[in-house]
Amino acid sequence: MKTDPLFYELFQTRPQIFFELAQITPPCPYCFESVTVKSAEKRIDGVLYPTVENQPLYFVEVQASPDKQMYWRTSREVSTFFEQRPALQDTEWYAYVIWLDKADDGGFKKTHIKDNDNVQRIFSLDLMGILKKLPNHSLALNVLRPLLVDTEQEVRQNITTWVEQIHQADLSPEAEQRLLMVMSQLIEEKFKILNYKELCKMLNLTPFKETMSYKEAFQEDLQKEFIETLIKQIKRKYRFAESTVAKLDRRLRQLTLKDLKDLFNEIIDMATLRELNAWINARLPQPPPTQQQEATPM
Repeated sequence: MKTDPLFYELFQTRPQIFFELAQITPPCPYCFESVTVKSAEKRIDGVLYPTVENQPLYFVEVQASPDKQMYWRTSREVSTFFEQRPALQDTEWYAYVIWLDKADDGGFKKTHIKDNDNVQRIFSLDLMGILKKLPNHSLALNVLRPLLVDTEQEVRQNITTWVEQIHQADLSPEAEQRLLMVMSQLIEEKFKILNYKELCKMLNLTPFKETMSYKEAFQEDLQKEFIETLIKQIKRKYRFAESTVAKLDRRLRQLTLKDLKDLFNEIIDMATLRELNAWINARLPQPPPTQQQEATPM
């Protein structure tokens, strides 16, 4: 199951759902963003930013399969996040890894999860265990209920009740639509009992693949695939030093998906590094002209 776009949609629509799952009472409203740390070129599933100053940041990672390096990678990504944002380095923070299946969680082992004051910074959440403890009126529970049922019959018997519970939450029409979409997509992916178009029509939903979060995630994955393929071509064709390849990799990540597709077709005819760099330079975003460049000679 492709969980990242679904939970991105969930937490972006209603950041309070994260705090409900983590059993935290936030000191202020939060907004949710997905952030890419540049040196690792890895998107953190989500960062919750406080709307007032001097409140902690919350990092969120959702994991749907076994991963022995999960906590090490989370620690690295958080470190890179603050390294690239010096102004935030004194901000208190916590990171939560949400496991869809607790059996996939290999544990912290020797991961450094505490700071010098012995304050724990990285936490593990068992999503299924938490959902089972939430009250029936919980918004988080009702959106994610498809994860708890085991049969198609249970879905058919209960979907009307789940939808009614979501209707009763204090939501804008747009937010309600997006959360119903998340629930419906979970049903379609887990059980395949109804065609997703049928579910969308039944609940008056926008198809998931037409939502902005899905389009952004799909385009990012496609760009990553093109860049990886181009780097392999460059290594085989030119035999450049690793430092040169690394510089090219950073430059390729600034190109649009269309440019990457064009380069994929044209690189076979390029004989030198100069020619390749010239092609990339012609398509990179141009910096704004300096005041000196804009000045008209007297």
